[in-house]
Amino acid sequence: MSVDPIVQQIVNRCHVGQSNRQVTRYLISRMRHGWQTFQAMSKPERRELMKQIIAQHRANRKLYRAVMSGRF
Repeated sequence: MSVDPIVQQIVNRCHVGQSNRQVTRYLISRMRHGWQTFQAMSKPERRELMKQIIAQHRANRKLYRAVMSGRF
């Protein structure tokens, strides 16, 4: 799955220790008109956005673990 560059940029600002819910809320807050914009999206679009957010956050955690364990 390919993560949208904008989603990637916003998620990368979040700390790896934050929960997926916190990261999702942060990304929604960064959208123009925030929650209203998110609610205006269709269900499949919202689901895809959530998948991208979680995938990017998971990749950031994986990178963090690799760097901190010295395997990078």
